Amino acid sequence: MNRSKLEWMKEKLDKLETNEHIQIHGIVKKYTENITKAPNGIFVSSEHLPLECLQEMEKYILFCIDQKSRMDEDLKTRKTYERMVE
Repeated sequence: MNRSKLEWMKEKLDKLETNEHIQIHGIVKKYTENITKAPNGIFVSSEHLPLECLQEMEKYILFCIDQKSRMDEDLKTRKTYERMVE
């Protein structure tokens, strides 16, 4: 996986919610035990992850982005209807 894709993934990972981070941790644990735990989180070097793991992480990140987008759109629609009813 190229460096720009890894940087994109890191940027998106930083924006995920806690429960989404837990899911990512589960994905990583399927592929490696080489995880560093720290008071402010866990850290994994992408060099220690096989391509399949990175691809699964990317797929999950895209899923999270899509779901957030759908929820935001739904919220906008609800607010529009609320204004129409008032």
